Amino acid sequence: MLSRWKWRCEKDAYKTKPLIEYMKSVPDPRCPREKKHDLAEMLTCLVAAYVSGHTTLRRCVEWCKRKIKLLKKGMKLKNGVPSVATMSRMLSRIDEELFICAFAEWIGEILQTKGQHIAIDGKAIKAAGSKVRGGKTPMILSAIDAATGIVIAQLPIQDKECEITKIPELLNLFDIRGSIITIDAIGTQTNIMKQIEESGGNFLLSVKENQPGSYTELRQFFEEAEREYERAKTIPGYRSAYGDLSAVLDRITTTEKNRDRYEYRKCIVSWDTSFLSKVEKEWPFIKTIGCLTATRILKVKDENGEDITPESEEFRKRGTRRQPKPTTGSSEKNDIEVVGIIANKKMSAQDAQKCRRDHWSIENRLHHVLDDTFREDRSPAKGSKNNLALIRKFAYNILRIMSMQQSQNRNGQI
Repeated sequence: MLSRWKWRCEKDAYKTKPLIEYMKSVPDPRCPREKKHDLAEMLTCLVAAYVSGHTTLRRCVEWCKRKIKLLKKGMKLKNGVPSVATMSRMLSRIDEELFICAFAEWIGEILQTKGQHIAIDGKAIKAAGSKVRGGKTPMILSAIDAATGIVIAQLPIQDKECEITKIPELLNLFDIRGSIITIDAIGTQTNIMKQIEESGGNFLLSVKENQPGSYTELRQFFEEAEREYERAKTIPGYRSAYGDLSAVLDRITTTEKNRDRYEYRKCIVSWDTSFLSKVEKEWPFIKTIGCLTATRILKVKDENGEDITPESEEFRKRGTRRQPKPTTGSSEKNDIEVVGIIANKKMSAQDAQKCRRDHWSIENRLHHVLDDTFREDRSPAKGSKNNLALIRKFAYNILRIMSMQQSQNRNGQI
């Protein structure tokens, strides 16, 4: 894993300045005469408490009071640990953008984003929705390094429609030269593609029903290409309308047993992009188009406990008693998910499928951990919700780095 990570140095890769030094760059919004506790120390205490497994301000403060002797080894804390009310007011008043800059500076000392696979996706903080004016669920847009799961940056967004305008702002926070950027279908926008292209980056984006024209064109082209491929295999001397299919198409199929289901995946790509109408005027930089099909079949057993799950083709025709009528569409909720893909670099089917699969590490490694371990979805915080989300990201990254370091130590690589 470290070979895919551009470290500042080898044995000292994890050694940066103490976290409190980065917290000192966050401007203190309080009046000087009202200061009783140091802002950097307060923020560092919160991160330490979250790393220790405490997920509410009250429990964080209680833990800090119990561990004050330990905390004083790295901080002065001359007036002790602040109260819960003081912590809450402080988090509500800190400038969110400048706090994000401190986070970016800290991460910049640990890894370089240039030349990496960066996955971007939004996540809702559901419990805060009832407290926000208008009842809209607040969301956080995050970017992670797909190889390691480390969070690179975050930006708060107020509703799903704003995600389109926030993605360009997020991309400006780090160096994407030589990187591959993956975003779900909401990021398949011409201005986002142009920004990535002009910044020297690459992208692989999904095309779903929010781009109805392009989605239909991709599905129809690859369905017809598949039929031509089968004819060429079975009919001697058959000449396809697409010419030499081996020169136009690349395909890969995989089968995976995942928990209580089987997953059949097929990825077909073409480097001839002329079949997509938007390429001529809006997307001239597209070099690869493709279609990903994922068929998910719940495991079926007979009365003796034997596995009688049908193969993909049989399932499409008949279904099973657990899935009587397979549903097909571009959503992950469908039994058969069909998604178009576009990229501004030439990619093989294997690389495109792997890149798409690696993108969802942001769900498995980050979003699931934030909800399950840090209880983010249960946090009712209103004014401090975005800064608290960043505190969790600090703690999450520290735990990821510690886990990686322990793994490398066990393998004798550090």
